Amino acid sequence: MSEDILIGPNDDEAEEATLLSGPQIAEFWREFAAQLPTLVALSQHEFVEHGNVILSRHAPELAVELEKDPGSQAARIVITSHGNLDQFENAQALVRQAPPLPGHTVQAFRNRAQGSDFSMNMDNFSLSCSDVLVAHYDAGGVVGLEMSFEKIIPQDMMEHARHMAFIMLDHVLGEWDFAVRVGPVEFVDAFSEDVDGAEPLSVFPAIFDEFLRDGLGRNNRFPTDGGDDDQWASFEVRRQDAPDDAPPDLLTFRLSANAVATRADMPYYMEWRLGFESQEELDNARDACDALQSRMEQHHSGILVYTRVEDMSARVAAFYVEDAQAATHLAQQMGEQFAPQQSEEVSTMFDPSWQEYLGIYNAVQPRDQEED
Repeated sequence: MSEDILIGPNDDEAEEATLLSGPQIAEFWREFAAQLPTLVALSQHEFVEHGNVILSRHAPELAVELEKDPGSQAARIVITSHGNLDQFENAQALVRQAPPLPGHTVQAFRNRAQGSDFSMNMDNFSLSCSDVLVAHYDAGGVVGLEMSFEKIIPQDMMEHARHMAFIMLDHVLGEWDFAVRVGPVEFVDAFSEDVDGAEPLSVFPAIFDEFLRDGLGRNNRFPTDGGDDDQWASFEVRRQDAPDDAPPDLLTFRLSANAVATRADMPYYMEWRLGFESQEELDNARDACDALQSRMEQHHSGILVYTRVEDMSARVAAFYVEDAQAATHLAQQMGEQFAPQQSEEVSTMFDPSWQEYLGIYNAVQPRDQEED
């Protein structure tokens, strides 16, 4: 199908976090590993306290936490940014380069709290998960939330209670889900008609997972290239800032990539642009893209999400990938093999929320449903 879609420019001007260098990360782990025999002799609280002193010298925006499962001798060292999405790339980079640590595994981001029916007490005010009600809705590919309270909250404690409920929500969902997959959160006196749920926070994790899977279509399974579960759509697209007489671009968009959107193992968006001046060169660009897609999706190290022909002079392929550096190198290899004489440009960005993909998906999906 072909349809004219307007796509606005990306106006995000958020300041990017300073990325940790390889030597910075290596130096932290060298120091931490050297101190580990001393750390394990301490209490869990002291382990965390001393570990954070070491980490603060190298990555002050990140923190170390320690998790132990009941009855297990092994422990998890958790690298967290306390939900600061700007530092997620650094947290993942730190974990990727972690050396073997005896008796410990290393992971990025806090897990969900074990048992979601717990209570908090702050400044002589107590609140339990069963006191907090949560309703949900589709907020453009992320989960929007409305929250309220089951019990009566004194007016002078309302802001304090909302702050506590926000912290509890973070612990109930875990760091990745809360920061990446949750969108707007609003406290309300009465729930809107367009939301679902209004259930206690203590039972919300299962509801959240079901909505991701069944409501937003995130089953976390790769679509089979060319299979029945692989859905594509074609559109003519125009940027809102394009001249009136500019020809439309031709977008071939992979609707079924939504199934793996926001997976933690594919947080990088990669755009690969190959110029062409003839039909033969356009075919070369397509062959190069097909080869890269095959290599990546065979090993689940990346997924092709759309292609776009711009001004009949360049073919752009957009991927989400696990490792930006490795994916860039592989794209350049495929370009040299299939389109050696053609201009080439590869760019990557950290986009764990899949904003580049979901921005288009939300623009085209409603129209696709109406035509169906």
